[in-house]
Amino acid sequence: MGMKFLLFILLFLFAIFSSVLIITTAAKYNSDNSLILQAAQFLKGHISLEPNKDLPVGDISIYGGKYYMYFGPFGSIVLLPFVAFFGKSFPQITEGIGILVVSFFAIYSISKSHKFSKIDSLFLALFFVFSTVLFSTSVINITSYLVEALAVPLVLLSLVFYFSEKKRPLLIGLFLGLAILSRITLIFAVVFFLFEFIKKRLTKQQFIFLLIPVIFSCLFLGAYNYLRFHSFLESGYNYHIEEPYPLSKNYEFGRTNLIHIPANLYSFFIKPPEPILFYDKGFVFRFPYLKADPWGMAIWFTSPLFLMLIFNFRKNKYFMSSLITTICIAVPIFTWYSVGFAQFGYRYALDFLPFLFLLLIPCLSPGLSKKAIALIAIGVIFNCIYITSLWDVYPHFGIYK
Repeated sequence: MGMKFLLFILLFLFAIFSSVLIITTAAKYNSDNSLILQAAQFLKGHISLEPNKDLPVGDISIYGGKYYMYFGPFGSIVLLPFVAFFGKSFPQITEGIGILVVSFFAIYSISKSHKFSKIDSLFLALFFVFSTVLFSTSVINITSYLVEALAVPLVLLSLVFYFSEKKRPLLIGLFLGLAILSRITLIFAVVFFLFEFIKKRLTKQQFIFLLIPVIFSCLFLGAYNYLRFHSFLESGYNYHIEEPYPLSKNYEFGRTNLIHIPANLYSFFIKPPEPILFYDKGFVFRFPYLKADPWGMAIWFTSPLFLMLIFNFRKNKYFMSSLITTICIAVPIFTWYSVGFAQFGYRYALDFLPFLFLLLIPCLSPGLSKKAIALIAIGVIFNCIYITSLWDVYPHFGIYK
C-alpha cells in the first residue's frame, strides 16, 4: 500500500497543480458570470437578467422584451449566499471547484460502499474527478459547462444515500430533485430507482417518499418556466437569441433529430484528438503532438479506465438498473443538434456519467489491478496536459500563443 499511496499523492498533487494552471489559462479566454448575475437578480426578487453586453448570446432567450437563461435555476440558487455576501464580484468558477470537491467525496463514499479499500476508493475518486469530462467542465468558466457539471455531484449524493447502510429516500429524492432543477434530462435518473423498486431493493413506501421531492422539484421548475415563458414546459430554447456559427449549421436540421445521432455517437465513441503537424500538407507530428477538437473526443481518450468495461466486463446486481438508466438518459441526448460543441471530450455524457460509473464498478472489483491504476494515471495526466489545447496552449510545457 505504501507505493500505491505514494502514487496517489503524486497524481493528486499533479492534478491540483494542473487545475490551477487550467483555471488561470481558461480565464484568459472564457470568463462568464451569468450565474452570478442571475443570483443577484433572484436576490432583488427578479427572474429575468439585466441587459448586459457580456451575456453569452448562445445561452440567452428573449421573451416579452426580457432576457432569460434557458437553464434550470439551481446553478444560481446555490450561489445566493455568496452573492449576497460578496456581491457580483464573487468568482463563478468557485462553483466548479465545489463540484469537484463534492464529487470526490461522493465517489469515495460510493466506492467504499461497494467494498473497495480506502486506497482504491481514493484512486476511483481521483479518476472520476480528474479523468472524466467532469474535470474540464468544472475548471472552464463557461456557464453551460457549470450548469451541466453541477448536476453530477447531486446525482452522486442521491446514490450515496441509496447505497448507505440505511437508505434515506427523502434525501435521495431531494438531491435527485435538485439535479433536475439543474438539468431536466435527469428526470430519467428516476428510472434507476424505479428498477431498484421492481427488484425489491426499495420498498413501496421508500419509493413513494423518494418521489415526493422529485415531484415538488418538477412542479417548481414548471412554475419557474411559466413565470418566464407562460408555459410549464418551455425552458426558453424556442426563444434563444441566436445560434452562433458553426452550431447554426447543425441547427438547420432541427434541434432534436435522428440525423444528429451518428455525429453524437462518433464524438462519444470514436473521435480521436487531432494531431499537431509541422506542415498542413505533410504528416510529421510536432510536440506536444496532440490537441483537442472542440467537436469532441471519445471517452476512451479522456477516461481510459472505461476500457475495463470492454476488456474485463462483469456484472453485479445493479447492472440492469444502471444500464437501462444510462440508455434512457443518453438516447434523447444523442439526438441533440450541438454535439456539445465546444468541449473537451463529450460533455453531454455528464448526465449519465454517474450510472456509467456504476456499470464500471463490477469490472474493477474486488480491487484495482495494476492495469486499472495505470489507466487512471494515464487518464489524469492526459486531461491535465491537454485540456488547454482547446486554445492551442500548453502551460505545462511553457507553450503559449
